[in-house]
Amino acid sequence: MIDTETNYFQSYFYFICSTFNGSQNRSNPKIINKEVYNNIPDTDYRKKAWLPLAPNTNSSASNGQGGSFETDPNYDNADDFWDEWESIISQYGMTTGHNTHPYMSMKFLQKNPGTIDPDDVIYMRASEMVLIEAEAKAMMNDITGAQDALALLGEARDSAFDKTAFATQADLMDQIKFQRHVELWGEGFSYFDHIRWDEGLDQTNSGASEVLYGDGFMQEKPSLNDAWIWKIPQAEINANPNISEADQN
Repeated sequence: MIDTETNYFQSYFYFICSTFNGSQNRSNPKIINKEVYNNIPDTDYRKKAWLPLAPNTNSSASNGQGGSFETDPNYDNADDFWDEWESIISQYGMTTGHNTHPYMSMKFLQKNPGTIDPDDVIYMRASEMVLIEAEAKAMMNDITGAQDALALLGEARDSAFDKTAFATQADLMDQIKFQRHVELWGEGFSYFDHIRWDEGLDQTNSGASEVLYGDGFMQEKPSLNDAWIWKIPQAEINANPNISEADQN
């Protein structure tokens, strides 16, 4: 991305980067589903991409789980609470206007933190290709092939990863889904994953804000819910003589 193409409020960085100097980032840093995070092994270095013990400094957080020193269970005195906040702000280059929140993300960092400067956008990574192969092998019930593909990622991320722990198709698919949740977090794959797996959305215990997520907070699975289907733009129906309202998804 280049400066002249910065879109600010609609930019990827405003959406995902906790150090970006936008109002929502300052008030509501992006957080991982705590249930997913708590299942990441301590031997997996990706666990460092989120801060589960970040002080809860915004009493008005949009997820309704805002806090302060008095309500944060991770701290028993104000000095430790604010010292940790100051340490995070300093380490990651955020502004003093930025709040912190338990389980906040530090996976995506700006070259110039605390600004609205754009940075490179991730489109595709090798790990995505590895996970596609592992899932395809698992769906074909090629246990050994799926284990070997999954090990390419797992062993590179987790020093204790053991591919033989996933010996059935069901176990492999569960692990592949978990790996996708962690590895591709924030990179825009959830929509397609949920359609492919025919799984609904339920962010009830995730720490997400229902106010900010809107319809993305909870949805029945795609096979029972047409809301997952993109509609044909009305302008296209109006302009194209070969389609009509009857062709609408």
